[in-house]
Amino acid sequence: MGLFGFISDWIRENPGKAVGAFIGFLFGILVFTIGIIKTLLITVFVLIGYVIGKSRDENISILEKIQDLFRRKR
Repeated sequence: MGLFGFISDWIRENPGKAVGAFIGFLFGILVFTIGIIKTLLITVFVLIGYVIGKSRDENISILEKIQDLFRRKR
C-alpha cells in the first residue's frame, strides 16, 4: 500500500476530520491570498447559500423561520 492508499483509508475512517482539515486548509489559503475580510465575506455568502439550498431541499420557508425567531413564545 502506497501513500495514496494510506490517505484514502484515513479519509474513509475519519471523514469529519478530513473535511475539517480541508476546510481549514482552504480558509488559510484564502486568508493569505485575498485577506481576512474578503475571506469572511465569502464564508458568509457560502453559509447564506447553504441555508437557502437546505430550505429548498426540505421545503421550508425561510421567512416563516425568521418570523418564528421573533415571535413570542407563550
